[in-house]
Amino acid sequence: MDGAIDHVRIHPKFLHSNATSHKWALGAFAELLDNALDEACNGATYVHVDVLNNRKDNCKMLSIEDNGGGMNPDKMRKCMSLGYSMKSKIPNTIGQYGNGFKTSTMRLGADVIVFSRCRGTDGRRNAHYNIQSVGR
Repeated sequence: MDGAIDHVRIHPKFLHSNATSHKWALGAFAELLDNALDEACNGATYVHVDVLNNRKDNCKMLSIEDNGGGMNPDKMRKCMSLGYSMKSKIPNTIGQYGNGFKTSTMRLGADVIVFSRCRGTDGRRNAHYNIQSVGR
């Protein structure tokens, strides 16, 4: 691979953040809620939180829904990748190091499923078609 990076650089703040994240379940829940609230910069006007019963095994499921800009498949892959954050360049957002979503979902449950819908290939609301993505 020409120009491939054969090592990873990690900022010490990332390591500290990862080591101390979500000792408390409510902190993990707050992280997920913060992610939904960050979507205000993409036009979100509401966040809906609910606890549902899984009909298969009667376990509880946490649902956090917002009406923000959504994610196309590339953004979904990045969202599910540890250490990736687009928010590091967006002012007034919480996520900076790309580990909160992953560590909070691991703290709260055995699995996570993300459903997303966005307009067009780049997530612009004025595009004429929808792209739907699922991440697990």
